[in-house]
Amino acid sequence: MMRSAAMLAPALLAADTAFAAPTVAMADLSGVLLSLALVVGFILAAAWVVRRMPLGLGRGTGPLKVLAALPLGPRERLVLVEARGEELLIAVSPAGVFNVGAAQMRTAASAQPAEPTFVLPDPS
Repeated sequence: MMRSAAMLAPALLAADTAFAAPTVAMADLSGVLLSLALVVGFILAAAWVVRRMPLGLGRGTGPLKVLAALPLGPRERLVLVEARGEELLIAVSPAGVFNVGAAQMRTAASAQPAEPTFVLPDPS
């Protein structure tokens, strides 16, 4: 009996090492993580560039053009829109979209200085 146990022990040790899972070196894992971080960083950078740079893909070519936008709060803003050659000032809020008024188009040559609407009394 002792003799059979002595013969089985080396066979069991050899079987454990033969079926051991392959190990992953730490250098391989860090390389994979670095590559993943670079790819995710590239995707985020490309999304930021596309958002910041108007590439002319359908912007300003139709009948409506957004000339300027002024944020008033986290969800409210004023938008200056050109439609059919006329400028419209529009307020956008969670309550809805409202036409504030039509802006007059002025050029530098035709702009006249504003006249005062009040006069200060003479101190004498």
